[in-house]
Amino acid sequence: MIPLPYYASTLNQMRGHKIPQSDINFSSEVYYYIWRSLYQRFVSKFDLGVPDHWDKDIYTFTVLAMGFVGVFDTNKYALSIEDRFGIIPAPATLSGIGVQMQPTKIRTANPYFTMPESEVIYEGAGLIKITGDYRGILDIVDFYAERLALLVASIDQSIINSKYAYIVGANSEAGAATLKAIFDARNSGKPLIVFDKDKLKKKDAIDKTSPLTNEEPFNFIDLDVGRNYITDKLIQDYRSIMNQFDTEIGIANIQYEKKERLVTNEIESNNVESVARFNYFLDHLQLSIEKTIEVFPELEGQLYAKATVYDTGQTGAKEAKGGDSDVIEANGSRTSRLRNIFKR
Repeated sequence: MIPLPYYASTLNQMRGHKIPQSDINFSSEVYYYIWRSLYQRFVSKFDLGVPDHWDKDIYTFTVLAMGFVGVFDTNKYALSIEDRFGIIPAPATLSGIGVQMQPTKIRTANPYFTMPESEVIYEGAGLIKITGDYRGILDIVDFYAERLALLVASIDQSIINSKYAYIVGANSEAGAATLKAIFDARNSGKPLIVFDKDKLKKKDAIDKTSPLTNEEPFNFIDLDVGRNYITDKLIQDYRSIMNQFDTEIGIANIQYEKKERLVTNEIESNNVESVARFNYFLDHLQLSIEKTIEVFPELEGQLYAKATVYDTGQTGAKEAKGGDSDVIEANGSRTSRLRNIFKR
């Protein structure tokens, strides 16, 4: 089980639309390991600043994975001093239809306070979102996690297959039992395995009159492991899918699987592609943070979103704080985009 705050909507979003849902042929443990790895990889792109009294992990998961989070002043709903928690984020439900068909109201349910009615978005409450359709990145993570989990299963099977160069058949039950013992001994690491071939023939001769009893006790098919070895190709495919995921979430990468030489234009084209969707995510975060700060001015300077553009050179990942940085930044107001991404 993933140790994340899953809500019913997230579970439905991940599994409710799969056709067929029963077509799963990979380990759940492997899938969840990869899922968490990809989710954390995506989250690492963002540095979300929050007030000290906010739970940053819950806020991050809610706004990025679920797609949006409400921001409420709980002091308005408090029945006593003990019920005052200040301005906090919370998973919320949207309602209402505006003139442009947009949601107009927002509400949350919490055992520590009770909202008498829904608040008008960006008037009585804030709303921070990562996409225009109010969905998060669970579909992206799940899409690639499934494919990588399938590849891991294939890689494991390929490694096992590469240990055995033959398919072996036995001519008798005694031969089959001996064969199993040989394979057990081989897998345990014994360097030398000896069996009595003549004894097997004599036992067969007593039980059978078939000509097979006078032949070799085992038959085999050579699988030609060297020619059919595909583990390296599967590992390359794994890396290729990881590159596709990185491109989706805004991590620049190199098309290492290309056989010919890469030219500068190809690398820059891939970098542009890698920031295209990520820029969309950041735009919505920035704009919604701006509007939320207009509702709650006291969040100015505390609530912000920054994103690191990774430097693939010798200096590693860079995180600059402003000016001519390679970092896209939002601190209540949007700044210019990608000024020097390609000034390497």
